[in-house]
Amino acid sequence: MKSELDYIPAQGESLRLVEITVDNYLAILRLKVTEEQRQFVAGNAVSLVQGHYHDTAWFRAVYECDQPVGFVMLHDPRCEPAETVGDAPDSDFDPEGKIADDSLFIWRLMIADGHQGRGLGRRVIAILAELARRNGFSRLCLSYVEGEGGPGPFYEACGFQRSGRLIDDEIEACLDLSVDGS
Repeated sequence: MKSELDYIPAQGESLRLVEITVDNYLAILRLKVTEEQRQFVAGNAVSLVQGHYHDTAWFRAVYECDQPVGFVMLHDPRCEPAETVGDAPDSDFDPEGKIADDSLFIWRLMIADGHQGRGLGRRVIAILAELARRNGFSRLCLSYVEGEGGPGPFYEACGFQRSGRLIDDEIEACLDLSVDGS
């Protein structure tokens, strides 16, 4: 079953998540982060391919008004194929079965160079927190590579707290949605 999260843009919000189609995919492929940030996030071409081949993926372009400014891809654990006895874990996204079913997982998030530093990332996190709540999740989680210039401090400033677990050698952090942490 392909992920079909219920997303409704907030009334009057200029920042929104837009389906990627034949009309806008080239603009999304052209979006890049800074040279220093490339070690921390996969390019949008890789993400689009992965998104098309994972039923758990829900991905959208981030638009400010009519201009693409970023990309987001989520992992919806409710769309994992059912395991059969003796099989490997459900998917290659979460091969060790570490993602909790109550957690919507940010698989990719990028705001393009030239659009950073204006609060767009924080606004996207708020949109994703509301999306998770609307769809019945109690946590919004992600993982990141730690390093100089990495996204860790940004996620911590948005209220994410380290869970103490590693996912593919990346630090997992979660935002508890049962309280207003967004």
